[in-house]
Amino acid sequence: MGLFNRKTTHEVDQVIDLREPEPAKPMWGSPVPCPECSGRGYLDHIDPFREIMFIHCTQCYAKYEVARADMGVEASTEAFTI
Repeated sequence: MGLFNRKTTHEVDQVIDLREPEPAKPMWGSPVPCPECSGRGYLDHIDPFREIMFIHCTQCYAKYEVARADMGVEASTEAFTI
């Protein structure tokens, strides 16, 4: 018996999923990808009365608007999620 005993190995049936995660569904109040170049959108302003987000692209500098109705958000509890 030595100072450092050899540990027994236990076989573990573990599966590691290396696939890309499913892209997150765009939510109201968060920037959405650019419709022209699919670049990263930057949220400039939200008009809470008209329920429109004003966004611009950081790659092609296109300006676009997204309405809450276009995103499929129906309940007011889904309006602003963190």
